[in-house]
Amino acid sequence: MKKQVRFGKLAASLLLVAVMILSLASCGSGQAKADDASGTHGALTWSYTKDNKTLTISGSGDMASFENADAVAWIDVRTSAETLVVSEGITSVGNYAFYYMPNLKSVTLPSTLTSIGDYGFGYCNALASITVPNGLTSLGKGAFEGCGSLSSVFLPASVNAIGERAFAYCYSMTGAIVTGEPAAIGSETFLNCKKLDNLVFRTTMTEDRIAPDAFKGAKKGFADAIKTDNATGASLITVRYMQDGAELTEMRKELSYAYGTDYAINTPTREGFTPDVLTVTGKADGAAHEYVVTYTANAPAQTEAPVETQPVAENEEGVTASGIVAIVVMAVVLIAIGVGAFLLFRSDKKTAKKGSAAKNTQTKKKNGK
Repeated sequence: MKKQVRFGKLAASLLLVAVMILSLASCGSGQAKADDASGTHGALTWSYTKDNKTLTISGSGDMASFENADAVAWIDVRTSAETLVVSEGITSVGNYAFYYMPNLKSVTLPSTLTSIGDYGFGYCNALASITVPNGLTSLGKGAFEGCGSLSSVFLPASVNAIGERAFAYCYSMTGAIVTGEPAAIGSETFLNCKKLDNLVFRTTMTEDRIAPDAFKGAKKGFADAIKTDNATGASLITVRYMQDGAELTEMRKELSYAYGTDYAINTPTREGFTPDVLTVTGKADGAAHEYVVTYTANAPAQTEAPVETQPVAENEEGVTASGIVAIVVMAVVLIAIGVGAFLLFRSDKKTAKKGSAAKNTQTKKKNGK
């Protein structure tokens, strides 16, 4: 009976532990397993698909703003969505619309978009890249603030206003290309962008349009920026070819590559010459770049001189292979003759001894008689 009671207590304990583990697992998942959902927001509709974790906003016209992040219509799926699609026809992203979506990794914006409101994508920590459509005219305050994984941003020429702190605390941002001439770039726009190394502005952009602290704590500021005349952000790549101190002007290459495009320009071959660079490579960053390739004449081919053999004089003994063979053969013959003579000598000696012994025996026999 006691054994049964103990067994029952053990089973109950194991069941309790299993229940606790399942409870903790369900709590830890939070909203990561949000179900399919949909709804409306003003004239727009939205839907969330659990299978691919995609939030889609559809309709046309402006997206109404929200008072804060907790007031968004899709609050229940905010921390679950990994992909966002804002459909064609929508002209704006409202204030706080996609603020703090910690798992958001991919965003598709429509070509009809003209503005992104205050904190529209603030603190989307997993967002590593964003394509800003041509036609966008303004970025609100803190539009991408705190997007710690955002690596670079390309702002088309249509952008004429960038709100304060628009890219503040984008710690991973290494490149910012501003191809237009914004009327204003707000205070602390690139605050603490400590890795901002590739900064490009139009040559016609003037510093008086930029807030004095726009690049506070950033690696580079307006004075350090590369200036370009290309409104599309493309890079003009020039390759000059040199030989004997002079440029081969007929071979010069001037090529344009869209921003962010990798390029590889093969060096033409020239008979009798070797270039110091076989392929010019890089990534278009909105700035113009010039490369110089130098050809060096090949060294004359080295030919090996024939090995001269000294003829053997008629009155001198030359040591040749045939001579060595003859010497070896002669040595073998001499050794054979010597061995034969030695064996013959021993044979004769034995015969003589036998004869002498026989003679003595006969003599003894005679004397005995």
